[in-house]
Amino acid sequence: MQQDVVEAGSADKLSQAFEHSITWEDDIWRADPVDVPAVHAKARRKFSDLLAEITNGRPGAAGPSRILLFHGQSGAGKTHLLRALRTAAHREGRAYFGYAQMTPDVSNYADYYLRRLVHSLEKPYDPDGPADGESGLARLTSRLVGDSEVLSKAHLTQLRDGSLSDEQLASLVLRLADEVVASPKFRELDLDINIVRAMLYLERRDPRIDQRVRQYLFGRQLTPLAHHAVAALDPNTGEDRAFEIIAAIGTLMWTVERASLVFSIDQVEDLRFFDDAEERFQRAARDLIQIANRLPNAIIIISCLEDFYGQVRGVLAQSYIDRIEKAGPVPLLESRTQDEARLIIAKRLEVIAEEAGGLAFPDPAQYFGPDFFEEFGGLSTRRLLEHAQSRLREKTAPAEADDDDTPDLGSWTSTLASALGGIFGGSDSADTSGPLTPSVDYRDAWQRFQNASEAEIPSDENELLDVFTSALSLARDEWGSAIKLNIGRLEVSDEVPAFDVRVNHKSGHMSELRVFLCNRPTQGGGLKRQLDKVLPMTAGKICVMLRASDYPSNKKNQTAQAFRKFREGGGRLFTIPIPEWERMMMVREFHAHYRNDPGFQAWFEDAKLLSNIISIISVLRLDLLGRALPRAASRSEPEVAAAPVPAQELPTTAFAPADVSPPAGEFTLIAPDQMPPDQSQAALPPPWSLGASATDQRPANDDELPLSVILDESGTSGSSIVAGREVGVLNKPISLNKNVLKRHSAVLGGSGSGKTTLALCIIEQLLLQGIPAILIDRKGDLCSYANPDVWRANEDEYTERRGERERLADAIDVAVYTPGRSSGRPISITLLPNGINELPEHEQQLLANLSAAALGDMLHLKNSATHQKQSGTLSVALRILGTRHSREVMLGDLIALLEDEDPELTDLTQRMDPSGKIRRDLVAQLDSLRHRNAALFEGGGESLQMERLLGLGPHARDGRTRLSIIYTGFLGDNENILFWVSQFLSEALRFCQRNPNDELQAVVMFDEADLYIPANAKPATAEPLQSLLKRARSAGLGIMLATQSPGDLDYKSRDQITSWFIGRVREDTALRKLKAAFQSESGLDPAAVLPGQTVGEFHLVQEAHVRSMKATRSLIEAEQVPFDRIEQLANETKGQDERQLRLFDGLRSLARRL
Repeated sequence: MQQDVVEAGSADKLSQAFEHSITWEDDIWRADPVDVPAVHAKARRKFSDLLAEITNGRPGAAGPSRILLFHGQSGAGKTHLLRALRTAAHREGRAYFGYAQMTPDVSNYADYYLRRLVHSLEKPYDPDGPADGESGLARLTSRLVGDSEVLSKAHLTQLRDGSLSDEQLASLVLRLADEVVASPKFRELDLDINIVRAMLYLERRDPRIDQRVRQYLFGRQLTPLAHHAVAALDPNTGEDRAFEIIAAIGTLMWTVERASLVFSIDQVEDLRFFDDAEERFQRAARDLIQIANRLPNAIIIISCLEDFYGQVRGVLAQSYIDRIEKAGPVPLLESRTQDEARLIIAKRLEVIAEEAGGLAFPDPAQYFGPDFFEEFGGLSTRRLLEHAQSRLREKTAPAEADDDDTPDLGSWTSTLASALGGIFGGSDSADTSGPLTPSVDYRDAWQRFQNASEAEIPSDENELLDVFTSALSLARDEWGSAIKLNIGRLEVSDEVPAFDVRVNHKSGHMSELRVFLCNRPTQGGGLKRQLDKVLPMTAGKICVMLRASDYPSNKKNQTAQAFRKFREGGGRLFTIPIPEWERMMMVREFHAHYRNDPGFQAWFEDAKLLSNIISIISVLRLDLLGRALPRAASRSEPEVAAAPVPAQELPTTAFAPADVSPPAGEFTLIAPDQMPPDQSQAALPPPWSLGASATDQRPANDDELPLSVILDESGTSGSSIVAGREVGVLNKPISLNKNVLKRHSAVLGGSGSGKTTLALCIIEQLLLQGIPAILIDRKGDLCSYANPDVWRANEDEYTERRGERERLADAIDVAVYTPGRSSGRPISITLLPNGINELPEHEQQLLANLSAAALGDMLHLKNSATHQKQSGTLSVALRILGTRHSREVMLGDLIALLEDEDPELTDLTQRMDPSGKIRRDLVAQLDSLRHRNAALFEGGGESLQMERLLGLGPHARDGRTRLSIIYTGFLGDNENILFWVSQFLSEALRFCQRNPNDELQAVVMFDEADLYIPANAKPATAEPLQSLLKRARSAGLGIMLATQSPGDLDYKSRDQITSWFIGRVREDTALRKLKAAFQSESGLDPAAVLPGQTVGEFHLVQEAHVRSMKATRSLIEAEQVPFDRIEQLANETKGQDERQLRLFDGLRSLARRL
């Protein structure tokens, strides 16, 4: 038994030889010991031939074909290839490599390329040498001055070691630089004498001088004090100075060593995260071509995703395309051939055996089996290594030790694994009696790993499914022995990766699912073909479909019909956001790195890095952990225990014990050992069916509705919202299904079009149905709902309308808030909402980023390098505060953290702010902001909570529905308003994350919405409002946008809004935008129909269906309320609102008199 444990541990150590790891930028400068030259052989050969043509001939011999384009899919190994090319060229001494990733926000690419070239030259030149070996820049300099025909030995000794003042050194450098350029070796060349002087300065090996020379080589101007130390250098001037320095360095490489300057750009596809990706690529390509033009010995390598290059190629000038593609683009295939697979495995075995002391090793085919390479040829390198690792563990399992057919292999494995014990830092001892003491702060390591990670989501669907199955296994490990998991890959077809999963909980619960990944695009029918393969495989199974991008928005094509069939069969659709895929990949990599370290498993179980991802919760049924299996179910077959039951049969304690019941839509994860001993419940349905009928298990994040529901063809007066009547002979009512409003709406129309009346008519009907509402009021007219004078107006109205107003008055609980005015009913401004530390980490980061961006706007931070560092520091600081506080985070908290020299903040911002100056500057700026805007930041008031604004929980009043009106006029200028609304949006995002709901549960109206999401600007509210439009559906939160300036509204989020009410519009710009947004899909011609509409006439556009209508009047006519009256009304709605509501009694008195 002891031997079995030892062998199992040894096999685990040996399997690490087949761990696949991402190539990071820091890896570029070192040789890869397991590189296989046969992989991407064509690209390597093309580069080698071009390099030989240049270095063996004369500069420029290769002509204009010195730009190489390598393109391929994600996971093809593009960065790994660049690493291999640098290694080969540097081993031969034929090139100096520069490397740049295109991730940063860059305004001048020439300057950026120069900085990255100098940075690359500061790395060790020898890829096989020590980490502190001679840098490329030092190598180039020493070869420049080491030639006795250029500089005498005496002069060189004086330069390096002479006791010289700054003035004497400058004089010597000037004289020696003149000698260098006048020497026979260089006199025919037009060398940049200032770069020669800079190289001579570097021979001093003086850190003070080196730093100034580095800034000079970056093309920057030196301050007078800094220039004094390097007085021989003339100031950097001229717009093309970056190109001049690059050309000068490249020329020295050729003259001194007959070497090429190879400059490679990688991660080019990251430009797509900028709105002007095509323009940026064109500028980037222009400057690369300029380098090639100026430097005949330069080779330029462009490495990017194939689909991104196809995207930007369409906007490139033809002359650029001709230059980039002159040498012939080289596709990088992600799949490996059988021979390549054999070489990859053999190389890893060879390297690991040599590290173990030069052990011999068997033929890989003999060791892994004769069919291994045939079976797994065609896989990516990552998948190939995972399968090799799995096969290795099977071969070295203890049960195989007695197999007479493989005694030598077992002996070799045991010997090798034993020898590897020291390499991996492990021990063959099976003694695990004592607790392991962590040698690493894993929380800190995880934070650092996340910050450094550049996880790239694979485009291959099999690899993507591997990411998910690995995440399931790791999430199971987060719960110790509470879950047993069996995953079996399912062969549906080459087009559809799938697996069956069986989950058993320690409590006895069991569930079985079939999971498909369908990630093909709709264009070209790829997704439809996948669905055709899936549907026959769903019979008799509970099925889940995963997708990494949004499901198609077109609800009427064949693909939509196939999705409908999948759902009707009980299927569940999940969209897994990109941050969650990245998190799964990061956790897998992090776990692989630390899993054998002392104390890691205990930390990993406590941290639960994956157990807050919704798709994992649902597949593993984490919501059931700690729930005792009912006696009836435990006596039944496992399948019966997993069968769903109607929602109405569920006990009220479905998610938690009675004394710990969470709010609706939430659940609490309870460890098995914390389970109440006597708890007994009915078998539970899947999480997505809670709150739904047995026949309608529509998920919260898939609210696709038939057109008949959207048009409310079978609506009832009890649940439908009547918006108006059709214009025409029939005069039929036009109604809205209440739940369609959680898919958002917009009311557009010029001044006097009746848009406010229509919007408020809808709001009033929702209030009468118990749906609370929040109105963001810029002008003060929406505060009319709190003004008894308005309610008592029109006393000569007919009796029925008066009765409707009275019924509305009895139904609502009105509250007016005045942020920025303490004498009204202020709301305290927060930087981060209450309870942020309970959200998933990527949600915390999102809210921290949004808050930092909003503060940045208040501080007028732009795109300069300093401002970007300040913005980054704000984001890091807010992220730290979010993890430490369960309460709201205020501006004072942020200032205190920046002031206190917090160790965590100092550590995480070390690269951005090594001296602490940025933090000190931020403290001064934020303190000034606090004093300048005391009414905004120091006004006190009630906390900003959606539950309070919606009248939920402890804020509810029996029999009444909350109507909260937030008047922003007291905040002052638009800058303050945008900041406050951005924080409100962050709180709304938190609410949505914590309160999923399939039904409409609240609505928020943004009046004058063009301020918050404008077409020609990007204020602090734009990104959070766009995020809210995407996420609010799953929480049942309907957003209503209203504006009288439709020409100023951004229509990029049009697909997130189902119902568009478009009134009278006459402005040409607005008509053009509305035509572009709606005509092609709906046939609506805005210029023909909108200008002639009368007051209250609208065209309702829903899913390409257009109806002309006359809007129903609202019960309350909004009119401007004076500022002092708003302040008074707000103050009166504090506390028990009856004091203010009693003023509505005038209506009742009038009714009694009649």
